[in-house]
Amino acid sequence: RPSGSQHDRIMSRLAALALLACCTLCAAVDLDDLWQGTAHFEFVSKARFPTTPGGEFAANVGFQFVTRVVGGVDTWFLFHREYAFAPQPAYCQYDFARIVVRNSTDQGRTWSDKIVVATPIPNTAQECAIVDGAGYYDEESNTWQYIGQCLARDHTWRLCHYSRTGALPDGLFTPNPRNPVVNGGQLWSQICSQPGAHCQVGMVDEGTPEIVLKDSSGFYYVTFHGWDAARDRSARGIARTQDFVMWYVTGGLLPGDAIFTSLDCDTWNISWAKGGCVGGGEGTMLYSNGYFYHLIEAPDLSLACITTPNMQNWVLGLLRATTFLPTPRWGEARNPAVVPAVKQGCYIQYHRLFQDSNGTYLEYWADNWMQIFTLVPGPATWPIVAGPPPS
Repeated sequence: RPSGSQHDRIMSRLAALALLACCTLCAAVDLDDLWQGTAHFEFVSKARFPTTPGGEFAANVGFQFVTRVVGGVDTWFLFHREYAFAPQPAYCQYDFARIVVRNSTDQGRTWSDKIVVATPIPNTAQECAIVDGAGYYDEESNTWQYIGQCLARDHTWRLCHYSRTGALPDGLFTPNPRNPVVNGGQLWSQICSQPGAHCQVGMVDEGTPEIVLKDSSGFYYVTFHGWDAARDRSARGIARTQDFVMWYVTGGLLPGDAIFTSLDCDTWNISWAKGGCVGGGEGTMLYSNGYFYHLIEAPDLSLACITTPNMQNWVLGLLRATTFLPTPRWGEARNPAVVPAVKQGCYIQYHRLFQDSNGTYLEYWADNWMQIFTLVPGPATWPIVAGPPPS
């Protein structure tokens, strides 16, 4: 736990951010209205991103948004992975992908051309793939950060970090010379070794990272999933860093524990397969009016996708807390919050909560479309059913 004065400084910074959001969103609804059942999401736009016209699009996912006002206009910067952009080297047996960014000024109805952010470089930690990460713009230093999963020819997933100075992410980011900045199991071994932790040493695969915030002491808070194959359990954790090289799993706002495990989802209103919910995978957080809202995927059977229909439950749950609480202490209203139109592993993927000066948005990939919804007043219907987008 942080000291009282340190905790107060961090929460004061968050309160200021919330006040700023309130000033810009005063006429709109927020996630508390959704929580109370007096707001719901309405469809706004859909998109796919083929590498070439008519080419590969189904794997070009791993979406994450950064919103900024540019020239007086709300601008969404969308980071995602891309495949089939070049011949795959023989030493990359399992994956060959890069990260690109594009932008939209009309809530995702149209998108700019892509700009490459990070691409495979031979004989490095990223020589085969960079996927499923998150960007963050730090206004104080005028720097863009990106952290994502990276793969070399040894077939082991790690985390790599990239950065670029400037107001816009308009070119290649510079790889951190210390890449990979996180090795498999590096953070989970520390988290699960904490007294009273709700996970066991053996959890690995720090993946799908998301940069949630930067505090007044210069620490970035980053969430990530983990997988314990021996016990068929997954979880989501959180750590902090000032330089993406030195990492801490305690101190500041950190709980010194996983923030989501099977303890959170086992009792949801769903008929789990034998063994129950395995835990959490990719998660997205949004701070709104005093709460961190956490929308996280939860499957049964495995964290791996079982795409045979009617075999695997793969749903999203919504939780909230005023700080980063340990599992299973986050509040819940009703879960699962989002269910697939077809019972199938990974039918819903790559979901995000984000906001701009006009409102709050939900995005997910379902039925081979990236779909975006805006929060509007009116009674909510639970759960949200993710299926084909409106024609």
